[in-house]
Amino acid sequence: MGKKKKLYTRFFMSLTLISVGCILVLAVVIFYLYRNISIDNVNKANQNVLLNTETVYMNYKEIVQNYTMDFYANPNINALMMNGDTSWSDQLYSALSQIRGALVVNQYLENAYIFGTNEPVAMFENLPLSPESKLELFQRIRTSRIVESPFLWKATLNNGTPVTLLTVFYNDRAFASSEYYGAVALTVNLGKLQNNLFTQKEGEVTRYAVLDGNADVLMHSALSGSPLKADMLKQVVASTSERGSFVYRGTGEAQLITYIYSAKDKIWFISETSYKDSIRDISNARNLMISLCLALMLAAAVSANLISRRIYKPIGRLFGNIVHLSGNEEALKTGGDFDAASLELEQIGVKLVQLKKESDDSALMRWLLSPREASDNGDTPVMSIGDPGGAYCVCVLAIVEPGPAAETLESGGKGIEVIRTAFSGLAAVQAFRPHEGTAVLVLSELHSGSFGDYALYRGKWEEIAASLPEIGVRCAIGISGFSNDMGLLRSKYNEATEGLQYIKFHERQSIIFADDTIHLNSSPLPDSALEPVLLAVRQSDQAAHIPQAVERLLAVACSYRAESANIALSRLAFELSRTAELSADTRHSGFLDDYQRIRHIQSYDKLRSWIEECCYTALERIASMSAVQTRNIATEAISYIREHYTDPGLSLNALAEKLSLSPAYLSRLIAEEVDSSFPDFINQLRLERAQSLLVTDLEMDIRQIAEKVGYNSSTYFTTQFKKRYGVTPSKWRMNHILQSK
Repeated sequence: MGKKKKLYTRFFMSLTLISVGCILVLAVVIFYLYRNISIDNVNKANQNVLLNTETVYMNYKEIVQNYTMDFYANPNINALMMNGDTSWSDQLYSALSQIRGALVVNQYLENAYIFGTNEPVAMFENLPLSPESKLELFQRIRTSRIVESPFLWKATLNNGTPVTLLTVFYNDRAFASSEYYGAVALTVNLGKLQNNLFTQKEGEVTRYAVLDGNADVLMHSALSGSPLKADMLKQVVASTSERGSFVYRGTGEAQLITYIYSAKDKIWFISETSYKDSIRDISNARNLMISLCLALMLAAAVSANLISRRIYKPIGRLFGNIVHLSGNEEALKTGGDFDAASLELEQIGVKLVQLKKESDDSALMRWLLSPREASDNGDTPVMSIGDPGGAYCVCVLAIVEPGPAAETLESGGKGIEVIRTAFSGLAAVQAFRPHEGTAVLVLSELHSGSFGDYALYRGKWEEIAASLPEIGVRCAIGISGFSNDMGLLRSKYNEATEGLQYIKFHERQSIIFADDTIHLNSSPLPDSALEPVLLAVRQSDQAAHIPQAVERLLAVACSYRAESANIALSRLAFELSRTAELSADTRHSGFLDDYQRIRHIQSYDKLRSWIEECCYTALERIASMSAVQTRNIATEAISYIREHYTDPGLSLNALAEKLSLSPAYLSRLIAEEVDSSFPDFINQLRLERAQSLLVTDLEMDIRQIAEKVGYNSSTYFTTQFKKRYGVTPSKWRMNHILQSK
């Protein structure tokens, strides 16, 4: 009952988790979708504000431009500009009054200048500029064309304070080649203009600003809190698009930045809104979304419960049937549900295969014994022989490469038919097929002595074996010896079956006579026969000889009994499997598996290919482990050298003895690892350490430093140091002292 509950719980939890996961994914998608929509709406609103701000700025600029044109066209101002006469007169008073009135009405206008052909003629300054700035302004307007008005420039006040001004001017220079006859210029105080340009409502959190191409703030709305971030401003002016937005995540709170670029004036209009405020609408709906998700999760749990019940009912019945079939209730009580059920089904399948084989074998035995016992099974043919007093033999024919059932059945039928044809008129052939790939034939003389001469009898079988491949039948044939005692029929069948075990040791041979196996060596196959194969695997330079070693081994196995050869080859496979293992403690079941596999192989090519595959697999594992071991040894050697390079007694021979390696092999490993020989690597470490001591410990003399880094001779140390660094240790130290001072 506990297992059933556990399985039902798994169904329920799996469905619930899948449903909850889908709901959470859907909620996240909806949140981000509406968040992006909310941000787009805020961006559009901010862009509209920036476009309006740009329009207002253009209007103010146009007003100032109209003033300069009117002043330039005014006869009094024009006369003053042309003759440069600044003596008191009604014309001068009228001109200055007109300019003063414009400055009073438009408080963002700071200064007005009337330039003659060679110098400024008259000026009215609320924000006095330094003489240098005035001269700079005059020179710039004198060389500028009318289309270059207005322009931004950095000026200096009389008190030395720098200020950025917007200057609008008018002159008659429409082209670069036009003559200059004078000009009128008005400067705009951007700090005052921003009060007219930006209107900040109470409670509004969005901030606005105007930037120049250098990311300097020209005008801005009320900047409550911290000033605009310099990194953010640089990111705006670095943009290649004329309008857009981005989320700026500086050190503080994230901000949504929207910008518009005015290509004509080369200025940027930007807005800065708190990112939280930009998604305020979707944030307000968060509670609603959480409630909706919880409701959906509850609905998903209820649905999962109902579905789990519907799914579990047939599966529960299925498990009950498995328990009933297997009879092993304890396995399902203690197992892992599906795993235990799968294992029980596999065992049931194995039992069915065994029952079928037992049934087939029983039928074969009934057929073999049918001359003495009446058959009680209508499906089993009654055995009959030719001459009751004549001799008989048993032949077992096995298909070497079984394919689909129909093809295997057809191949077996062809083989039987060839044997019947070959012995027609000589023997009665009784055939029985206990398995798809196997046929058992009993050949009995039609009359005593009809088999004739034994040599001719063997020749006929060899002709049969040679003709079968020509008709597409690849099979192995085992033939028992002669007997006229029907009581030995079963033992003769065993002889023929055992003969099939010898075929895999013979190249290009598909037939074995039991008479030929009697005199084979029954002692165990010696280990010396296996040694060449193991030697070829364990020594990488002998790997090319693996096929020849395997071929010689199978040639030796031909002269031994099949059981001895099978055991020897199983031991070889077992040794190969553990050759590359870190531990020699391998499970004995590996040997038994190899033994069963070798017994079921029925052809020379398959056996040889399998043994060679085992050899190459072991060879690859040995090579892989050898590479890892080599890298570990090299790393250990380099680490030891780095720790003990100051020891004067450190040598290649001593280190090789410590690591149980030959000096030549260790030298090659070190050279491959550090791309340097052992002596050069030691010298490099010692000289690098000495170089450091020369400049950090000025109290030590050269001899002491040489001893400290591992040199027995200060002269040798000096020679090696100069060879590496081009100067002696003393000069190196002196150069360092001079550079420090």
